[in-house]
Amino acid sequence: MSSRTGTEEHDASDEFRRQHPETFACYLARRKMVFFVAYVGYVCAYLVRNNFKLTSEALRLENGWSLTQVGMVLTAFTITYGFGKFVMGMVVDRTSLRKTFALALGISAGLCIALGFIRSLPILFGTMLLLGLVQGALAPASMTMIANWYPNKTRGSGIAIWNTSQNLGGAGLPLIIAGLLSWTGPGHISFAFWVPGAVVLAISFLFWRIGGDRPEVENLNTLDAIYGEAGTPRTRHEPTASYWKVVRTEVFTNKVILILAAINGALYFLRFGILNWMPAFLGTEMGFSQAQYSMAFSALEWIAIPGSFFFAWLSVSLPNRQSIVGCVGLVALAGLILFYMGNRSYPLLLITSGLMGMLVYGPQLIVNILTLNLVPLRAAGVAVGFVGLSGYLVGELCANFVMPVLAEMLSWNAALTFLASIAVVAGLLYLSLRSSEARTVRLDTA
Repeated sequence: MSSRTGTEEHDASDEFRRQHPETFACYLARRKMVFFVAYVGYVCAYLVRNNFKLTSEALRLENGWSLTQVGMVLTAFTITYGFGKFVMGMVVDRTSLRKTFALALGISAGLCIALGFIRSLPILFGTMLLLGLVQGALAPASMTMIANWYPNKTRGSGIAIWNTSQNLGGAGLPLIIAGLLSWTGPGHISFAFWVPGAVVLAISFLFWRIGGDRPEVENLNTLDAIYGEAGTPRTRHEPTASYWKVVRTEVFTNKVILILAAINGALYFLRFGILNWMPAFLGTEMGFSQAQYSMAFSALEWIAIPGSFFFAWLSVSLPNRQSIVGCVGLVALAGLILFYMGNRSYPLLLITSGLMGMLVYGPQLIVNILTLNLVPLRAAGVAVGFVGLSGYLVGELCANFVMPVLAEMLSWNAALTFLASIAVVAGLLYLSLRSSEARTVRLDTA
């Protein structure tokens, strides 16, 4: 990512740059490398995450497994990944960012390779449990890297651009697997695990060497020393307080973080409430063909990538007004959901689906931005993990159970109207954070 989002002259402390020109130049160069590692590394995380999911039907038929057995293996990852983000967030806060990120990526790659050899369901279940736990370290570690290297004004844009790595990795793995199987033949499913795993394992060794730790660990000083009050969030924690006291006061009992966790749960409910039930709603209820609703599904995911860049631009333009951006985005999403449930035009469906993707993923990345902007950097990892936990264990699970119950007991219109109301409530929760954001995220360099 470019270091000149508003030019260094306006963002950096002039005094620090004059007094330490070599240190400042080294800091800017390392910051680019840190972002590169965080971005590419998280793309790689997706290349060794969903391999079993994408090949599960072929493996099921080959081995004679039932749908329930496959579902149990997939559920193993979901459960430990949610808890893993929280537990590993605390590990990230207390260890070397460079080593933890590279090690988690390398272990993930090794487990992915192992999955290509395993055909025992109990061992598969255990391996997926472990994969979810280890993968849980990668999002907190990569976001904490960015938080520690980017000041208040550009931290949001860094997170917004980084957020597209999950779309790129998620969309890229199916293409890689399809290409491998077309080249080797459908009988060589193991290549879908071995090849991505081997590539990512090699990259993890490289990242062990070139990855970035916190700037002060690399003797490049802290963001506060470089940027003054515009460097890090102006939280009220005691600098000398123990880590566990900071976690207790700034995360577990912090009203702001609890609100962000609730917003994230709502956003995952919205995301999977729309995505997971597109086939049932668009196919059965609205009469669209499989090809048509598959294209709508694809449009939602792909438009999220340029949509994230749009939100990155907003984060640069409005670095301490992200709560307002999130509120407006979710209210707009509520309107789109209401339009979506009554629309029977295929061209409009594609447009609506794409815009919904942008307005789901955009406010979701704002959760990440605000989490890092409103907690001390000492507790960034555990805060990211705690907020992420609510998304998977509340939002996604509720979307899988509540949506079909509402549709069967009432109607799809009732289910989607409920989704729209969730979007409005989440928007209002965003708005409630406005004063905290204005107070904590300073832009002056005094």
